[in-house]
Amino acid sequence: MMKFAVTKFAVTATAVMMLSACGGKTMIESDMSRTVAASPASPWLTLENKGDHVINVGGLSDSAKVQVSPDIASAVEAGLRTSLQPKYFTDLIIGCRGLQQVTAVHTPDGEPSVVTMELTVNCRIVARGIVASKVYHVSQTAPVQTDPPRLDTIVPSLISGASSKLADQLWADVVATGVRR
Repeated sequence: MMKFAVTKFAVTATAVMMLSACGGKTMIESDMSRTVAASPASPWLTLENKGDHVINVGGLSDSAKVQVSPDIASAVEAGLRTSLQPKYFTDLIIGCRGLQQVTAVHTPDGEPSVVTMELTVNCRIVARGIVASKVYHVSQTAPVQTDPPRLDTIVPSLISGASSKLADQLWADVVATGVRR
């Protein structure tokens, strides 16, 4: 019994020292793997440039970084697939690339703080042979407490909202091609 208590104390003390030495958590984790896994398979819709995992959030007193898992482009693509899959028709292809995002907290005078995510992406739509290509810009905002900001839950909400707005713009351009479902 004594050996167990000494071992337990040693493990606890080691863990506390290791956490103290690293100076706290500098990267906030935001897991969107369930959202990505739950989205439908849509080989006709792709978003290239996967691999960027970190969202830098500006406008806070301390630098904040949110690591999105699996990655930002996969999360946006999942939102697009979920929104657009029910509208799919044969011979529709949507390919996007060059996804960029800027995220920052703003506090207007006398107003509550808001966090804004701006997405920019270049997409090409091929609808039964008719081609449309365009750079899309979407912006999604949400209220945020700045002390402490809950970026682990706010960032997925921003990505989902921005993806939904992007899907609406893409679908409007699909309809504008004149191709009927």
